[in-house]
Amino acid sequence: MDDPLMLAAATTLVAWTTTELAQGARSAVSGLTEFLRHRFRHEQAAEQTVEVALRHPTADTVQHLAALLEQETLRDPVFDAEFLARFAKVQAIVAANQGDVTNTVSGDVSGSVAQARDVHGGISFGGHSGA
Repeated sequence: MDDPLMLAAATTLVAWTTTELAQGARSAVSGLTEFLRHRFRHEQAAEQTVEVALRHPTADTVQHLAALLEQETLRDPVFDAEFLARFAKVQAIVAANQGDVTNTVSGDVSGSVAQARDVHGGISFGGHSGA
């Protein structure tokens, strides 16, 4: 495996699938993984390489996925162009969604709760200060 781009793509793809992403980014990543699953659906060893890397990521499984992607891009220039275009599109969507914040409050909560992304200045809830 000599292509650093495919290693970076495989590593990034696996990271995306194992990271909590905003809904738009999660959908984009799912589309890319489905593209790969569809591509290799008739090749059992390749299909297994994809699944193992996505479900049980380790340095070895990611390296195997990168090697598979490199082999396929060298074998089929159409796949190469399509994969790289799809990857770039997903990369842009993930980057655009990284600023999103998902707030969740659950369980037994008492007292005041503030859900916010960017706060400039203080937050107060009325009542008495502790001073």
